[in-house]
Amino acid sequence: MVADLGDSDYYGFLDIIVATFQWLPNTLYHNDGDGFFTDVTFAANLGVPSVPYLGMTSAFLDYDNDGFLDVFVSNGHLDENVEEYDPATTYPQRNQLFRNRGDGSFAEVTEQSGPGMLVERVSHGAVFGDCDNDGDVDIFVSDSAAPHCTLLRNDGGNANHYLTVEAVGTASNRDGLGARVRAVAGDLVQTREIRRSYGYMGSNDVRLIIGLGDHAQVDTLQVYWPSGVVQTLLGVEADQSIVIREDR
Repeated sequence: MVADLGDSDYYGFLDIIVATFQWLPNTLYHNDGDGFFTDVTFAANLGVPSVPYLGMTSAFLDYDNDGFLDVFVSNGHLDENVEEYDPATTYPQRNQLFRNRGDGSFAEVTEQSGPGMLVERVSHGAVFGDCDNDGDVDIFVSDSAAPHCTLLRNDGGNANHYLTVEAVGTASNRDGLGARVRAVAGDLVQTREIRRSYGYMGSNDVRLIIGLGDHAQVDTLQVYWPSGVVQTLLGVEADQSIVIREDR
């Protein structure tokens, strides 16, 4: 139902993850870098586990800060009476979290990610950001069948190193939307894009939380602004939040 972009295999190009309707697999399209995309859903182990669920929001995020983008999908049927005509499904459904193994495939880790992930909800929307400023991504999930939303606080992601980057535009827009950030830490090379909206009817934290694994610094950090300006920082220490203001 909703798509997101991210370089899931660090090939240098943005791949596409798409949440789909129930009884259809969520789909991962690998960016081949030549203008074409390849459907790698089942090779990546994202197909079969997603078939029983109706996916609304799909998102790339590095929940464990190991430097590889994982996948979160919020699930919940659209028809509150679905159980009356389809006993094989339910209106509320559990959300799903898939860990990037770093080899082009994913492992579902929903059941190992805390009791909050196992609660069945009608999670039509989800937004992402570091709500407690501890260096990892938290998830705020809406529930169309409940009077309140749910905060899934991430209490394990900051076991690895990270760098939080806030881009402030001058010639470009204030929040740096559309800017690309390239971070090189040893053999780990990441390309991220600053965007607010990549979920269903939600707006996300514009700060980028870049997971670094066991790397204690970013050797090279580059910001490619929408204006065409490119800024480069060298030897940026990990485990901190920095603000980069666009050079005019």
